[in-house]
Amino acid sequence: MSSPEQRKSKDLQIFQTKRLLSQLKEKKGFHTELVSLYIPHDRKISDVTNHLKNEVSESQNIKSKLTRKNVLDSISSLMGQLKNITGVPENGLVMFSGAIPQNNTPGTERNELYIVNPPDKVLTFRYHCASEFLLWPLEEMLQTKETYGLLVIGRKESAVGYLTGNHVEVVREFTSGVHGKHRAGGQSQKRFERQMEEAETRFYRRISDEVNKLFLGIEDLQGIFIGGPGPSKEKYVNDESLDYRLRDKILDVVDLGYGGREGIRALIEKIKEQISNVKYIKEKEIMQLFLNEISNDTGMAAYGLDEVQKALNMGAVDKLILSEKLDTVQINIECSNCNYKESRTAREQELGKSEITIQDENCPECGSNSFNVVKKVLLIEELGSIAETVGTEVIIISPDTEEGEMLYSTFGGIVAILRFKLTY
Repeated sequence: MSSPEQRKSKDLQIFQTKRLLSQLKEKKGFHTELVSLYIPHDRKISDVTNHLKNEVSESQNIKSKLTRKNVLDSISSLMGQLKNITGVPENGLVMFSGAIPQNNTPGTERNELYIVNPPDKVLTFRYHCASEFLLWPLEEMLQTKETYGLLVIGRKESAVGYLTGNHVEVVREFTSGVHGKHRAGGQSQKRFERQMEEAETRFYRRISDEVNKLFLGIEDLQGIFIGGPGPSKEKYVNDESLDYRLRDKILDVVDLGYGGREGIRALIEKIKEQISNVKYIKEKEIMQLFLNEISNDTGMAAYGLDEVQKALNMGAVDKLILSEKLDTVQINIECSNCNYKESRTAREQELGKSEITIQDENCPECGSNSFNVVKKVLLIEELGSIAETVGTEVIIISPDTEEGEMLYSTFGGIVAILRFKLTY
């Protein structure tokens, strides 16, 4: 079995970073008292510490006594943490420290420190002091950069879209207005066929005009896949109206039974082996694997909080699959009089109401009114933490695909593929 560090879930790391970013966006200082620090892997800790010492010297010149104190406290907090670090992790390190007001009154500030293991490599050393944290470099790391263009060409219907990360977007649909076959004979038939060919060519060039505008504006376009029914797709490619820079990015031209919007879905299915590294494909495949275990009644799948949690604690889960939409919080309660313990769950937006209810309850063991909430943790993080200690792979799926929506709406957002069958 792999160690927890070896099996560290990138999905869980990204999920936690996204949540932290949303919290940090709300943090504002009164003045330039919030410090952001981005450290690349090849930067020595001693160099970073020396930089911070210089910033301490510079900060002594701040006129406002309170601002000066808050900035010095923020830098000191960072330096204190750096003493415990022997080397910068492979992806680098991101740290935030600042005096955050506890209400809208100066003097109520409290220093808060956040340390992030970034999901991608920190390339540039940054020290930034402002009234809010510098978050855009971290946000850029979370953005999916790889994009594939999708183009479905039919004689009457066409569509253009793209696939990036776990998101498919159909940008534009086209209809040609080209008539069907003409039964007239002689010169009339030839003239009509020529008119139809000219109309078809104009249709393809109208599509190319839109495609050129769209795809040339995508910086990280990895390639373009073209599909469609009959010979239309080949005619389109041979027309050469597509910009030469995009023609060089055509990865495959595949035959489909559909044109238009429906063809985009069929095209993705046809090319999935060629883009198997894309999160959208990975998410669909892992859910199909789970659904196959369910439909074949193999006993190698579990769903629902209680069943999955039992399987996790037994070390029986190979893949823990969670919905990104899952907003359930686990509340750990303890009686301070008799040490009775229990756990409950609540939706994140209903957490405050649940805590008030708990405080009004009596302990079922000793009857005293000594119930206290000792821990609140998002269920995704709690289950993910357990999973990593037993070498279970954690996969967090967005609700953007049909399978992802099914995971949340049908199975409550918590399912698992097992290593072995459970016997109770």
